Amino acid sequence: MGRKSRLKRERRELKDHGLSENSSRALVLLHQHNQSVYRFFQEEWQADALACGDVWLSTLETCRAYENPEQGDSEEAHETYNSGHAVGGSSDPDLVEIARRSGINIGPGCSNITLSNNTRKSVLTDAYVLCTTTEFSPEKLGETFGRYCVEITNPRQFFIAASEVIEGVASIREAAAGKVIYKDRFYTGMERPPGPLGFVKPPDLYASQKEFRLLWIPKEANGLNPFLLKCPEVGHLCERIA
Repeated sequence: MGRKSRLKRERRELKDHGLSENSSRALVLLHQHNQSVYRFFQEEWQADALACGDVWLSTLETCRAYENPEQGDSEEAHETYNSGHAVGGSSDPDLVEIARRSGINIGPGCSNITLSNNTRKSVLTDAYVLCTTTEFSPEKLGETFGRYCVEITNPRQFFIAASEVIEGVASIREAAAGKVIYKDRFYTGMERPPGPLGFVKPPDLYASQKEFRLLWIPKEANGLNPFLLKCPEVGHLCERIA
């Protein structure tokens, strides 16, 4: 099955779960992951709460503000593009694409265009986020994130169920869940973009965390605050294991 057919099928399924037309269109699972994911906590009551379906949702702005560099990332959901040096006209598809990436529109019939060292920074202002990991590794993660842990046995169903409930309290513009990609958030010229905005982190500090992220972007993303999402529908997918 091709990618487009798979997306159509998945959107139909999401609509069958009761999500709105807009959310079922936007809700996408990145890098399909069919195994369990794990959420570590500093406090035991927090783990017990998730096991009962009480989901604490943080925000990207909160994550940016953490002082511990292994937890916080001031450049969370940032991406920087640089055009490099390119010369050509509107008949050159590479030049047109480099200009587009730089935020410049080139119309038809243009020639002798030079682009040099143009930089464009893209930032996802804020979103609700739940960070988990694909590996149960208390020896690696316990000191930073806590020794209490909940296993989410089916992250796909968890994401769908939580999204249904979130949509009842906030209008969601876009949502996605998937593995974080560990690479530089800078690219140039005709290089491939590093990955979806909000799902790329530098490898030096974070690769060992093997993060699986669930992200919800509201239509109005200003002034978001972390909050407790009462979602008993996911309780049977959450098991306290430490």
